[in-house]
Amino acid sequence: MRTLVEGNYEIAITGINDRNELGDMARALETFRSNGQQMATAEAEKAAQVSQTQARAEMMARFQSAFDGVIAQAMQGDFSGRIDDRYDDPEIDRISDNLNAMLGSIEEALGEAEQVLDALARADLRQRMLGAYAGAFDRLKTSTNNVADKLADMVTELRDTSRALKTATNEILSGANDLSERTTRQAATIEETSATMEQMASTVSLNADRAREASASTDKVTQVVQASSAVMDEATSAMSAIETSSGKISNIIGLIDDIAFQTNLLALNASVEAARAGEAGKGFAVVAVEVRRLAQSAAEASSEVKALIEQSAGEVRNGTRLVADVAGRLAEIIEGVKQTAGVMETIASDSQAQASGIAEVNVAVRQMDEMTQHNAALVEEMNASIEQTEGQATKLDTIVATFTLTDPGKSSTQQPRLVAATGKAAPKSDDARGLLGKVQKAAKAYFGGAAAEDWNEF
Repeated sequence: MRTLVEGNYEIAITGINDRNELGDMARALETFRSNGQQMATAEAEKAAQVSQTQARAEMMARFQSAFDGVIAQAMQGDFSGRIDDRYDDPEIDRISDNLNAMLGSIEEALGEAEQVLDALARADLRQRMLGAYAGAFDRLKTSTNNVADKLADMVTELRDTSRALKTATNEILSGANDLSERTTRQAATIEETSATMEQMASTVSLNADRAREASASTDKVTQVVQASSAVMDEATSAMSAIETSSGKISNIIGLIDDIAFQTNLLALNASVEAARAGEAGKGFAVVAVEVRRLAQSAAEASSEVKALIEQSAGEVRNGTRLVADVAGRLAEIIEGVKQTAGVMETIASDSQAQASGIAEVNVAVRQMDEMTQHNAALVEEMNASIEQTEGQATKLDTIVATFTLTDPGKSSTQQPRLVAATGKAAPKSDDARGLLGKVQKAAKAYFGGAAAEDWNEF
């Protein structure tokens, strides 16, 4: 009983099965021991429950402190905090693991986004977000990679365009220099041609004046020859009149010759009759002889005159023939002179027309010379513009060269997966915006506002 009073309920009570007073007492002690043992067990359980409640409260306090610290870090933009303790409570440990996993996902996503934007700020366009995300983080990954891809595509296009522009500019500059050289030579040639055309125009004009002078001289020669032809016609008429007069004289001489012959016959008959008369007829015979001598002299003289007249008539006929021949030749000369005058007039007219045409050609050549000089000036201005464009393309190359692009044939998705960063602040979006502003200004400066407006969607 003393042991039971001291609270030791583990002792065994004997005599429980006795059927006497000791058995009753033993059964009463067993009941007391059993009740005491139950009370002790209840008190022990109650003490254990109090201790367990106190330990859980301490554990919840530790969890709450760790949870509040991690959440406070996250609210400050630091997602590197974790709940490292274990709490021997599956629910609390599961909450801690889920919180740590969520913070890890946030840190990894923001770390990748920060690294991509930091690379963009450093003009490195090769970085991309490669992690597997869902929901808002997947949209963040898509938007960030789209920004990087768009910027890389635009810078690549700027680079290719700049290279093509430089190549085209070099070709245009080479062609423009060649055109300038050929234009300069053409200008010099046209200037020489203009001087030659002016000299030719002067020569043709002088030839036209001389042709007109020759035509005027030919007209004068024609007039002189026509006058000579008229004189020859008069000479021909005179020779014809002389020939007619000679014929008449010849007829008269023939008549005189007949008269002399008849006189001679009469004188002969008179001499015969005087001889028949004898002495009475001597004086008459002398007269008849003298008459006969005179008739013979007259006959001889008329014969000589007739011969001379016939000779003169032949010469007159020959002269008439020559005069007619000369008249025909003069007519031919007149016709030739007229034709020559017509040709000279035609030459003068054609020379005048040629001089006018050359003058017009000379005006056109001078206009061509002015246009060529103007073209040469335009080519020089174009060369200056092309050189300025080439300089701007070089500046654009310098700007594009500040960007690091993915090598051709390599995909940005082949970059190593980023490890979750620890202890870093929020992404440097201000640096990315500053870089974007620089690119936008460069695009606006070199390609106009239309190209720069494409950046506004970012």
